[in-house]
Amino acid sequence: MSLLNYIFIVILSLFTTIIFVSSILYSDRKSREPVYMILICLVSGIFTIGLSILLGEVILPNLQIVSSGLFSYNTNSVIRILILALVEEYSKLLVLYLFISRNSNFDDIYDGFVYSSLIALSFSALETLMYVFNEGSFSSMAQLAILRSVTTIPLHLICGITMGYYMGLEKFSWGTKRRMFNLAKCLLIPTIIHFCYNYLLTNIMTYLYNDGMVIIFLLTFFIPFCILAIFYIKKAIFLNNKFINNEKYKNLMTLDEYIEITKYDRV
Repeated sequence: MSLLNYIFIVILSLFTTIIFVSSILYSDRKSREPVYMILICLVSGIFTIGLSILLGEVILPNLQIVSSGLFSYNTNSVIRILILALVEEYSKLLVLYLFISRNSNFDDIYDGFVYSSLIALSFSALETLMYVFNEGSFSSMAQLAILRSVTTIPLHLICGITMGYYMGLEKFSWGTKRRMFNLAKCLLIPTIIHFCYNYLLTNIMTYLYNDGMVIIFLLTFFIPFCILAIFYIKKAIFLNNKFINNEKYKNLMTLDEYIEITKYDRV
């Protein structure tokens, strides 16, 4: 292939990601995040992909509990599909929790959506490039890039939206137990969504005849998850408005309360 062909494939693979990233940053234009924080999220795919490969393809297959018996690690086994989904979401959550959520720039509930979505898109963009360039011909690369652009990348974004919503609740909720419960949901709910997608991809789509049928099937499958993602975004906006306007809502902090408990960290 020529250099122009490679450039075209890269653009085709990343086009959806660029649209999503631009939309997310535009939605946060009234309270823009620091450039270095955005860059951390956008390059986090290097770490999250590496960690997920290490855990999912190197370490886990060699553990006795997932190598035999009920917990068979065969290609199409439910446990393998579940573990791989769990590993990928755990890798993204690790970056979000350790490097983002404890940073002082994560200062409102909506930031959870922004940062988590960017981390998820970074993961999916790098994963897409890896899969696409593993194909043997230009046409197969282009087909896979298009397929992942309308299925896998939105799937990771939906998981990121869900994770970010609960991370926002985790940071700005009162009570250790409540925060731990929200942190658990940061991992559990995206993993369930991801598992459903991977299970369908592995076990059902082998019966579909062409890429067109695959895309139609997955887009139909995505409808309830898209509705769920919209719900989480609207809920995050609603709660964030309560937070910023210092209106008490259930077990969440107000902005003044958050400033008060973190004022010594800012000195």
